[in-house]
Amino acid sequence: MKFAVLVAVAVAALLQLTVQGAENPCANGPPVQKNPMECCNTPMLMDKDVMMDCYQKYGDQTKKQMKLEGVPRGCCIAECGLNATGLYSNGMIKRDDMTKMFMDSVKDMPEWQMLVRDTLDECFKMAESKMDEIEAGAMLEPSFEGEKICHPISGTILRCMGMNLFVKCPAGVYNESDDCNQLKEYSKMCPIM
Repeated sequence: MKFAVLVAVAVAALLQLTVQGAENPCANGPPVQKNPMECCNTPMLMDKDVMMDCYQKYGDQTKKQMKLEGVPRGCCIAECGLNATGLYSNGMIKRDDMTKMFMDSVKDMPEWQMLVRDTLDECFKMAESKMDEIEAGAMLEPSFEGEKICHPISGTILRCMGMNLFVKCPAGVYNESDDCNQLKEYSKMCPIM
């Protein structure tokens, strides 16, 4: 009898872990230790120094937030970057300015131009379809001491851009390998950049 109860508890725990893993396939990080830029040298759409400064400010908070369950939180790194470049204000992204900045960043990269433009359009459409979830994330209360609540729209758009540009990397730019292919599959669901 005790053995049957122990087996039942073990099976229930495994099922719970499996369900949790299924709910958040990104929780454990990428399946390989490979720098995505070695697979696909995607264009820097945002100023690298600005984004590094924002990462310095909000990187630790973002790592903690990624482990939280429930409504997705806003990425303060992304919001900080868009604020610093003047592309964001009061929960709104200046889409025309963002399009211009992103297209300027690929003006000497013809293989990326149409892909960047089309992907940005796709990302805005995706964000519009998830606006209820995005707005719910903006209304969250801090869940740990010192947590800043940022509006999710910035992270939603930048994460979408990073994931999709990597997944759609032009053939002449993509470095085909087992590790890169695994990273590409992972990035279809989870942000890596």
